Amino acid sequence: MLVNSCKKDNSDTVAYFLTNGTWQLAAVQTQTFVGDTLKRTDTLNTNCGLNQLFKFNNNNSCTYSNYHCITQSSAGTWQLASNDLILQTTLAAQDTAKGVVVTKPASVFTNAQIINLGQYSFVLQTGDTSPYYTSKTRRVITRYAFVHCTTCSN
Repeated sequence: MLVNSCKKDNSDTVAYFLTNGTWQLAAVQTQTFVGDTLKRTDTLNTNCGLNQLFKFNNNNSCTYSNYHCITQSSAGTWQLASNDLILQTTLAAQDTAKGVVVTKPASVFTNAQIINLGQYSFVLQTGDTSPYYTSKTRRVITRYAFVHCTTCSN
């Protein structure tokens, strides 16, 4: 009788990819829809000189630095919904509204859809992401695109 076993390393799980390094924001894009018709696309943070870094730790803590190009550091916790497609965080950070910094911290990535996640890229989608809407419903969806940063520290 011959028995063969192999060590399972979880290198194909969503959590493994999230916690395997630091993610640097590459682009932020908003899309405005009416019903399912795309009306407008805007790219944000095009002139930001700050590195925006998202770090996930194995103990389910996370940090985000310089959210929305404001010098700041936010810390919180993260978890995945049971289907591994929704990221839930307790992060709170200052934001901007019409170009003005809002000093009261707001929740960020509370329930963000994971659109893409791999060894080199990570895309989150937030906003009006409900699959149920009418043909006249105005929706704004924001996509955050990150790249795996091997030389970054958070």
